[in-house]
Formats: sequence, structure tokens, C-alpha cells
Amino acid sequence: MIAKAAYFRAEKRGFVSGDTAQDWLEAEAEIDRVLQTPKRTAKASPTALKQAFQQELETQIHEWDLRIADLKVKAQGARADLRADYEKQFEILTKKRDAVQAKMQELGARVGDVWEDLKGGTEKAWDEMQRTLDQIAGRFK
Repeated sequence: MIAKAAYFRAEKRGFVSGDTAQDWLEAEAEIDRVLQTPKRTAKASPTALKQAFQQELETQIHEWDLRIADLKVKAQGARADLRADYEKQFEILTKKRDAVQAKMQELGARVGDVWEDLKGGTEKAWDEMQRTLDQIAGRFK
């Protein structure tokens, strides 16, 4: 499963540049997350669903942090004029990452079914962060 997921990650970027080891690590984390996330059934309690969602989000934030750190290392080798642009992009990423973190903390404070009200906004912020990170990572190719 991990090998297939890593392959699809490389395929998604057209097998151009990238890091196969990083593909593998990200695929491994993805598969671990999928296998560890409890099946969401109608019988699952709201608390269990909330905890599973929060755990998935925490894992994703950790993966983002690792990926951003890797991009920062790559940016250090760039020309000075590009480094300034990359720094601006990293500021944007940091703000979006912090927004997702804040949403996650807000979710943690909600009790009962009320957390579901925030889930949609959290998922939207999550998707936006992922798109931005993918766009910035694409500039390093």
C-alpha cells in the first residue's frame, strides 16, 4: 500500500524532481493515518468522531511542518532574489498553518455535536493550506 501511494505521489508531479524518500515517508504517514482512523459509521459517537478528526488533523499539521522545513532548507540554496520571495511564501504558509491550528484548538473546546459546526470551516482551511503548500513546493522543481 505504501509503495503504491508513494508511486502515485511521484506520478502526480510527473516523475519530475522531488524526493523519492520524501514520497515514501509521506505515503507511509498517509497509510498509517488511514489504517488508524476508525471507520466512521452511524454508530460512532460524536466524541469518537471528533477525536478521530482531531488526530487526523494533528497528523496532517505535523506532516506540513516537516514539508515546510524541507522547503526552507531547499530555499537556502536559492539565489538571493528568490530567497526573499520564498520567505514571503513561507510567511503565508505559516499564517495558514496557524489558522488551521487555531481551528483545531477551537474544535477541541467544543463539546457534544456542536463541534460539527466548525468542521466544515476547518476542512476548508485544511484544503487551502494543502493547495498553497503544493503550489509553493511546485516552485522548487
